[in-house]
Amino acid sequence: MGLEYREALQLPDNSLNCLTKHLESANTMFSFSWWIIGSYWVTAGGPNSPQLNWLCITFVVLDMFFFVICGAVAYVIGIAVCCCLPCIIALLYAVADQEGATKEDIERLPKYKFRRFGDSEKQNGEIQESFGGIMTECDTAAPIEHVLPLEDAECCICLCTYEDETELRELPCRHHFHSSCIDKWMYINATCPLCKLNILKNGNQSGSEEV
Repeated sequence: MGLEYREALQLPDNSLNCLTKHLESANTMFSFSWWIIGSYWVTAGGPNSPQLNWLCITFVVLDMFFFVICGAVAYVIGIAVCCCLPCIIALLYAVADQEGATKEDIERLPKYKFRRFGDSEKQNGEIQESFGGIMTECDTAAPIEHVLPLEDAECCICLCTYEDETELRELPCRHHFHSSCIDKWMYINATCPLCKLNILKNGNQSGSEEV
């Protein structure tokens, strides 16, 4: 009953759309036919009404002129965009690259090694089913460890979950990503993809505070 009622409600809308399309097509055909007939009448009755004849001819010439000019301008713009697009992309990339971080800036960010919890591994005496794994800081005598929730054990840049022995990099805002993903990102844009924190400004502020 409900399906039949919905179909009955949709039927007038479909009929109205079909009627509108038919009227639009009929109007287009009528306008085109009337334009041809009017042009013939004006041309045939030229000697009897010279002012109307020349006025109509002037309007036709202006219409054709604007049509040709607009078409030529659109064609030139299209060709210019196609030819200059690589240069525009290169320029934008160069400008973006100026705002990126250097290799030295990126290497200062701590790097971690991710390890997934095993099926029988326990944390504080209980199986941690809600945790995805643990990330351990690399190249340090006293490594820092962070336990990651299951929903945070993925990279928001490539949208892939962290696998065992995957190298991660942590930003000053505590957001972490695949090392390869965030390094490429930082070369172009020195801000965190999530919170938009600028690591260059943050690093300068941290250095000033330490001094």
